[in-house]
Amino acid sequence: MAVIERKQRNMDKNKGKTTDYSFQVDLKGLIRLLSENLYSSNDVFLRELLQNCVDAIEARRIAEPEFSAGKIQISYLPKTAKEARLVFSDNGIGLTQAEIHTFLSVIGQSSKRGEMKRGSFIGQFGIGLLSCFLVTDEILVRSRSIREEQGWRWLGRSDGTYQVMPETETMEPGCEVILLLKGRNASCYGEERVVERLKDYGFLLQIPVEFSGQGGRQKINDAFIPWRQTFCSNEEILAFGELLFEEKFFGVVPVSGEGLQGYAFISSRQTSAAATGKHKIFLKDMLITEDGKDLIPKWAFFTRCILNAQNLTPIASREGFVLEHHLARARNTIEKCIFDYFVALSQYDVDRLKQITIVHNVAVKSLAVENEKIYHLFFPFLTFFTNKGNLTGFQLVEAAKKTAVYYCTEVDDYRRIRPFLSNGRRILVNAGYIYDTKLLQMLKRYHRGIRIELFDENVYGELLEDPDEEMKEKLSALIKEAGFTLAALRCGAVLKQFDPPEVPALYVGTSDDFLDNAFDQDFADKGYSGFLEGFDFGTWGRDNKGEDEHQFSTKLYFNGRSPMIRRLAQTADREAVENMVRVLYVHAMLAGHYTLGEREMEILNTGLIKLLEYGLGGKQ
Repeated sequence: MAVIERKQRNMDKNKGKTTDYSFQVDLKGLIRLLSENLYSSNDVFLRELLQNCVDAIEARRIAEPEFSAGKIQISYLPKTAKEARLVFSDNGIGLTQAEIHTFLSVIGQSSKRGEMKRGSFIGQFGIGLLSCFLVTDEILVRSRSIREEQGWRWLGRSDGTYQVMPETETMEPGCEVILLLKGRNASCYGEERVVERLKDYGFLLQIPVEFSGQGGRQKINDAFIPWRQTFCSNEEILAFGELLFEEKFFGVVPVSGEGLQGYAFISSRQTSAAATGKHKIFLKDMLITEDGKDLIPKWAFFTRCILNAQNLTPIASREGFVLEHHLARARNTIEKCIFDYFVALSQYDVDRLKQITIVHNVAVKSLAVENEKIYHLFFPFLTFFTNKGNLTGFQLVEAAKKTAVYYCTEVDDYRRIRPFLSNGRRILVNAGYIYDTKLLQMLKRYHRGIRIELFDENVYGELLEDPDEEMKEKLSALIKEAGFTLAALRCGAVLKQFDPPEVPALYVGTSDDFLDNAFDQDFADKGYSGFLEGFDFGTWGRDNKGEDEHQFSTKLYFNGRSPMIRRLAQTADREAVENMVRVLYVHAMLAGHYTLGEREMEILNTGLIKLLEYGLGGKQ
């Protein structure tokens, strides 16, 4: 057990007294617990040490209002290839001997609590220094308080022991933390890695932070911060964001209010909602997280945000925020700032708004279905996939004023129906993609006097026109023969005319099947044209009576406009016609993505063989 928490009272039978037992802590077990469950990376020890320096300087400013020369010095001193010394020093408030025992040697105790607590501190959990044990077995702290002349040394070990001794050297008020990195830790945290992570964590800090190593001296926090400038152009802000996030942006949204300061950059490339590590979220100038999942609105995954918060409360690991009203208000502030930016674009830069909408079509749609204002703002620019190509919301509205615009809620339904609307003015929208159906339903609610309808069987009936009397007469014998053939398959034969003429027959199942199956576009494009090229059926005719197609729920609609059907009606070979009807039946099922059973597979195999035989016989 990593931590034994036990306090019990045992009655002394002889003396009648109780015995108190103290809590015992397995420090190595606790460190392992921190590593595996609290912190996401061992890198956090750098942030914790940097934060301790910042908090110490802030505490001195509170104690000495005239103090303004705070500074942080970090040194990296390699001793060998597998050993290096890392030193963090500050000129902050320092620690007295009593405070060393209290704050450095008692787990969970923090100098930022109690009478020292101030809202400017973010390190208030008393576990930050322990993070150093993730990379070293010993921590040496040298400190002198502003309230004492004597300095002190504290040497803590990962086995849970520590020593406190007077500092023999003269030192100024402040604190110095010395870590000895060995083996894997020394190679993992080389000078370049340390500098990189320090700049990530602290480049917003307003206290000077200087690093010295083999590469010389350099400032950690000398970056150009736009919001701290008296004036900064939009181009300068964009350049700042592109350097920070290493990508190009459409534009930038200033974020200000509710203790927030920063920018939301609009990405110029499509972004996945599942992407992580795309933001820079700071708390009081210190990097807290690159995730921002609880702060940035979910719909804004197409943004890259750098934000500095003042009022939020960190969780114990300081890698996220406590879910409280301050967080909700900050999130609302961000959402409003981005929305106001889009409103401004709609008035002054419509072309840019179009660009953003096209690239981030799905993201904007997700926002539009939840926000009426966003819907009205963006809908004219949103694109929808239709049988006439990609159309904008504005184009759909204009079309719906003149003729009906239909939509399918499933992609397969759209693929099956689209061929019948390839000619003419009718528009069919593929609303099987996320958010599209809801957006079109909202369109009907917000735009009166237009026709936006779900494509169902009733609409489907409009596409299948009744043939004229001449066509009925020419094809009546074929339909009757087909009726007899299909009756055995529990399917009716019906003569209709529809576009495109390349589709000779259409299978429609039951009402449920109709919406659950798809029409393959390849079938529409290739159709049956050429399927029986070279076959000459001749003429045929029989005086018979076809079955009543109305007795069956499934139908095979023969297309009177199809050259193939007209040729088939002219053959005199009854067996060839019967076989061809069966083949058309199965192929129409395949085209509609209906499931074939053993019977249909047998019909298909047998039918194709017969057609081949017939074709070969015809060439002799």
